[in-house]
Amino acid sequence: MHESVTIKIFGQEYKVRSGGSEDHVRELSKYIDSMVLDVQRRRNAATTMELVALVMLNMADDVARTKAELEKMQETLNNRIKQLIDKIETGIP
Repeated sequence: MHESVTIKIFGQEYKVRSGGSEDHVRELSKYIDSMVLDVQRRRNAATTMELVALVMLNMADDVARTKAELEKMQETLNNRIKQLIDKIETGIP
């Protein structure tokens, strides 16, 4: 069921429909609002669209970095598992 949730971003209230929990949607909106305020403080975006574009770029960068870290951890884990399997198969302690 899609519930209506009121969120506030950059001083503006929005009513959104979500299939997720209201608390989760509110936490996401707080995260977005904090990103907007942070970008606004650090850079003087001339327009709201510039501000939105900068926030989206920052969020995309966060996602890309997190994805790269996750892939690196997965590779490390796969290598370690392979080493352990090799040790088990050869009987080396």
